Amino acid sequence: MSFASPGFFIFLIIPFFYLFFKYGNVRRRIRVPLIPTLYYSSVNILPVQRSLIAKLNNIIQDLFFCFSLFFLIIALARPLGGKSIQTDRNYGIDIILAIDVSGSMLSVDSIPAGLPYRDFLGRRQYIDENRQLLKINRLNSAKNVIIDYINRQEFNRIGLVVFAGYSYTKCPLTLDKAMLRKIVESVEFNPENDGTAIGMGIATSINRLKKSEARSKVIILLTDGINNSGMIDPISAASIASNMNIRIYTIGLGNPEGFIQPVSMDFKIYELQFGAGIDEIVLKRIADMTGGKFYRAYDPDSLKKIYEDIDKLEKSKIEIKRRVLYKENFMSFLILGFVLLAGYIVLSTAIIKIP
Repeated sequence: MSFASPGFFIFLIIPFFYLFFKYGNVRRRIRVPLIPTLYYSSVNILPVQRSLIAKLNNIIQDLFFCFSLFFLIIALARPLGGKSIQTDRNYGIDIILAIDVSGSMLSVDSIPAGLPYRDFLGRRQYIDENRQLLKINRLNSAKNVIIDYINRQEFNRIGLVVFAGYSYTKCPLTLDKAMLRKIVESVEFNPENDGTAIGMGIATSINRLKKSEARSKVIILLTDGINNSGMIDPISAASIASNMNIRIYTIGLGNPEGFIQPVSMDFKIYELQFGAGIDEIVLKRIADMTGGKFYRAYDPDSLKKIYEDIDKLEKSKIEIKRRVLYKENFMSFLILGFVLLAGYIVLSTAIIKIP
């Protein structure tokens, strides 16, 4: 708990001195009366004051008085809940996650054992009546890995760009990891936006980083295809990134030894395919031009290891401001102080001490 006016704590010495002078030996030595005094020729007329009840009444009065002062002084100091605005200098980088969301990302690289299949016109087709393969296709597997990656980024600002036939920003650079995770979970394939515009994905990512003041700016590009659409080619986009000191880490996703691809939008029939499906030469050149690195991912496990490796990037300093509103907590102390003060007044005035 913090206090807005801690200087009032100096008045806490008042109840201490009151008790010290009243009950200590100091009072007897310096003979300073702390309460009004009446002088009598004989104290025999004051039997009530010498009784145990009268002494107990005096002690209770003093306790009420001192504790009322204590709580009122705390109320004056204004106890606060929450924390003030603070600026922390932490190590972090600005990262744009560029994800391919084309139709080929619906393919499955790891064929489950026991999945029923049939041979049709010289092609092997796998049957998934329960549509369980949707959970482990490339896109959903990549989303799970990326969400796990986001969870480990405490001070890194992260944004999200998706691309297929065209590219667009799903989330600008942010420190709000909860919001970003929900956005990643919402990423889906759009049949009206098919194709693979790698160059446009890089260009859109550059646009999100151009105003960044971070010393380290990174694009992590994930794709399973070859650039076949868009108004800018990947190499030209990479050249722009290099001039802006933006590193690009490229990840080629897909199992060249065989994967299954859906042949209908009901996602119940998949057909066995072969081939890498990616342009490793272009992806390697993009990484080399920008000071990044090219990775090859064959399945979700290898993809996870790649993101863990990228997580070890060098870090630069950024400022993070947290704003927390104050909450005034003085009211409970103020009420308690006045209640005790009222009790002291009642005890000291309503109870007749002298018969």
